[in-house]
Amino acid sequence: MYTNVTITRHWTRLASLCRSLATIEGQTLPQSGKSSDGISPPTRIPRGPTDILQALAATVGPDPTAAHYKYHDDPYLIPLSNYRKRAYALSSEAGRKAAAWVRDEHADLFTTREWDPPGKMKTPYFNADPKIEAFAPKPIYNDESKVTEDDLKYTIKNALLEDSIKIFSLLGGVQGVSDQLKIEFLQLLCFYNEKEPDSVEWLEERWFSANTRDRQAATWKIGGLADKIFESLDPKTSEAYCAIIQGMAKYYQAERAHMLCQEAIEKGFQLSTSVYNALLGCVGFLKEGTQLRAEALRSLLQEMNQQGIFPDEATLSACLRSISAWGGGRMLQDLALKIVAEFRQIGIEPGLSAYYYLLCLFCKERGPRLDILSGILNELEKKETLVAKEPTDTNFFITAMGVCSDHLQDINMAERLHALLMKGDNYKLVGDAYKESIYYRHLVTVACRHAPFERTTELLDTLIPNVYVPEPSVMEEIIKTLEVAGAGDRLAQAWSQLVVFGHAKRARLVDKLLAAMCSCYQYQDEEVKSKMRTAAADILKYGQLSEAQEEVKDLRTPVQKISATSLSNIIELCSDSQDKSDPGWESVVVALQKLRGSEAVGVPHNPQVLAEVADRAARVGKAGIAAASVSYLAECGFEEASTASIQVLATMLNRSDEEVHQLLKEDRSALASTLQPSALAVIDAFHLAKNGVPAPDREADSSTSSDSDSESSDEDK
Repeated sequence: MYTNVTITRHWTRLASLCRSLATIEGQTLPQSGKSSDGISPPTRIPRGPTDILQALAATVGPDPTAAHYKYHDDPYLIPLSNYRKRAYALSSEAGRKAAAWVRDEHADLFTTREWDPPGKMKTPYFNADPKIEAFAPKPIYNDESKVTEDDLKYTIKNALLEDSIKIFSLLGGVQGVSDQLKIEFLQLLCFYNEKEPDSVEWLEERWFSANTRDRQAATWKIGGLADKIFESLDPKTSEAYCAIIQGMAKYYQAERAHMLCQEAIEKGFQLSTSVYNALLGCVGFLKEGTQLRAEALRSLLQEMNQQGIFPDEATLSACLRSISAWGGGRMLQDLALKIVAEFRQIGIEPGLSAYYYLLCLFCKERGPRLDILSGILNELEKKETLVAKEPTDTNFFITAMGVCSDHLQDINMAERLHALLMKGDNYKLVGDAYKESIYYRHLVTVACRHAPFERTTELLDTLIPNVYVPEPSVMEEIIKTLEVAGAGDRLAQAWSQLVVFGHAKRARLVDKLLAAMCSCYQYQDEEVKSKMRTAAADILKYGQLSEAQEEVKDLRTPVQKISATSLSNIIELCSDSQDKSDPGWESVVVALQKLRGSEAVGVPHNPQVLAEVADRAARVGKAGIAAASVSYLAECGFEEASTASIQVLATMLNRSDEEVHQLLKEDRSALASTLQPSALAVIDAFHLAKNGVPAPDREADSSTSSDSDSESSDEDK
């Protein structure tokens, strides 16, 4: 009874499964061919796991105003200065380094579970599921380790150079390892020159290390383990010769590399294209002089042809790399163009590295202006996307933008280059963070110098501050551009940017900004003028806070003091008010005190400004400010002191110039009882400027200045 029921259920399930399979088969798209009803569905396109996300991202496009993905997407946490960006990235990487240290030092905590009973722990139990080899603790080898050739293969595969050397010695050295494994180990040693490579995990540390140029010197370890392994091989193979020659050529042991190359050819070994590429890259170390080096380069290319070795794109880059390192001149430029033409005849087009070396050769800093970049851009713009094939490919865009900025000084060429970088996935070729910063430095500089103001401001609003934070030299260019355009509103905003970018303590930049605001101040409307006066007052307050912090904290580098010219510019901006109660006059008082004290560097560049401020203060009723300004002019020996004294006295006492001259001839003791202290200070300043009479005590002046400011103009009469 129960058997019949079971069989019926099984047949029911089997029939349901067949119907499902038939339905699925009917829904499957044909891979090719036509159906019976004449409908031809397209061929199925295989999709990756992230293709849908990439398609959605392509509809939105990049957002230049957004912060980099490695920073928190929070306006209060996004770093807005180069120092903070660097510190943020390196501190985040330091946390990952600490985790890696814990993983390596306490590997036992990551291979077994402590809470399992001892009976269940028969085999190593990994907590991670699935196990990720890159995150697993690395094995530790010492003198007591029992190793096999499999351990050596593991360390060679993962480029663990120090562990490979240790295991190699534990296996008995050259006598205890098979020849094939010795060749693999030899390749690892030659590639890294027996030095532990930098970890690929610490990306930020490599990005901010600013290692932009390789050291071209003979650094090959002569008589090292690589040489011993190569000598122990018997018989030697083509792979062994290729490995040792490429290693010596990579680390510029050129003569020995070329000797081994000739030895391999004489013994009938077939060398690879990579070997000749390495030899072409160091051919300059064999000969002295351009002519001899060019002949050696040609002979190597002819030798490749005789050996039947077909060159590739890296061969062209190696030739141009050597030529660009020999210097400049018409001869080398013609040689480079001939080589490029010959490679194009055999179907090899130059890559980004080749174009980079051409720019280095043709666009010297002090050489004649040669427009080779336009032809290069014409070729690159025809391609849908640019693919990186060599590490030096990332040098192209930074060098090309430098050519646009310094050599050609062409904004249109710079915009074409920038459009090429933003096309498709080409932005990954901009390089690391250091190269990216230099690229945008050149772009912003050429835009400030040669682009219309509207295009420049649009570029600045797009890049700054999330994509690029200007360096001090670039901020100077931006301030010059805003000054020429008379953009007072943006100049006032520039001060807040200096604070955010960490440049507010650079006295040179502050001087440039204040001078720019003063030069275009009179052309602004009242609202913009108010912003500029507020910015000038904030600059003064920031300087006071910096000095106060310097007194409290024992700083390693002292804060740069503000210059006397900047203080006079602050006085000029803040004193532009007809309201006696305007807070700007308080800033004028503080700035004058700094001028008359020892807190300013140098003397004002334009003393006439202080004379005008003194007259303006006297008209408003700020007699103390007027007297302090005239006294400072007299103490510094400026010619404007006597004229300013007469004008200020005429305004303060409401008298004509003739009456003031008569007053100045009277005895000072007789005037002391009839004139206020501020007027007496102006008279003393006049005599100091004319006759060299010692100026009155500064403390007395400062004490009378605050008192006299409260007096009205009627009392002055």
